[in-house]
Amino acid sequence: MQRLRPSNIAPGLLVAHGVEVPEDAEIEPNVTIYAGVVLGARVRLGAGAVIGRPQRIDANSRAPRRPRNEPTLIGADCIVGSCAIVVAGVEIGARSALGDGALVRETAVLGEEVVVGHSVSVGRRTELGFGTRIQAGTRVGPRTRIGEEVMVGPNVVFIGDPTHGRGEIDEDSPGIRVGRRARIGSGAILNPPLEIGEEAVVGAGSFVRADVPDRTVVVGAPARFLRCVRDDELRCDPALCARREARAAESGLI
Repeated sequence: MQRLRPSNIAPGLLVAHGVEVPEDAEIEPNVTIYAGVVLGARVRLGAGAVIGRPQRIDANSRAPRRPRNEPTLIGADCIVGSCAIVVAGVEIGARSALGDGALVRETAVLGEEVVVGHSVSVGRRTELGFGTRIQAGTRVGPRTRIGEEVMVGPNVVFIGDPTHGRGEIDEDSPGIRVGRRARIGSGAILNPPLEIGEEAVVGAGSFVRADVPDRTVVVGAPARFLRCVRDDELRCDPALCARREARAAESGLI
C-alpha cells in the first residue's frame, strides 16, 4: 500500500510523499493524490476526486499488469470533477475537464481542451484528440482512438471486446478509430474493428458494425447510408481552430 499523508492545503486532503501541489491549485475536501502524480498550474480538483490511483484489476482480467507509481500527468488549468477517478499512468492535456464521477483508466491519453462528461468511462490504451467532447454516460472501450474536435453524445458505447467475452483479444488488434470532427449521436453503439471517417455523422441509436467513410451520414440498426454531409454542415469551431493553429505556429509546425 502507498503511504499517504494528510495535508493542510485542503480539508481531508491525502497526498503521497514526493507529490508537489501547486500553490495556485484549487482543491475541494477529501481529495486523494497518489505517488507519481504531476499537477499543472491552476488545476481544480473536485471533492472526493482520486488522482493517480494504482491499477486495480481482478485475477481474471485480461488487462496487462502495470508497474506501480506510473507517472500521472494533469495539465495546467485542468478541472477534475467531484468523485472522478484518474488511474495511474494517465496523461491529460492542458485545459481539459473531467465531469463528476468520470473514470479514466491506465494508459489513456487525453489531448488539450478535451471534455469528458459526467459518469463517462474512458478505457485503457485510448486516445482523445484536441477539443473532443464526450457527453454524460458514454463508455469508451479499450484501444479506441478519437480524433480532434469530435462530438460524442450521451450514453454512446464504444465496444472494446468484439468477442463479447467469448474469445482472447490481441492487445495490438484494431479497435475503433474516429476521424476528426465526426459526430456520434446519443445512444449509438460502435462495434470494433471499425473506422469512422472525418466529418462523418452517426445517427442517434445506431448500431455501427462497418466502416463509415468521410462526410457520410449513417442511421439505424444496423447502420445504413443515409446521405452525404453537405458543405454547409461541416463542423467548424472558429475559436478552436484559431487556438490550434496558434499553438502549431508556436511549435514551428506551420
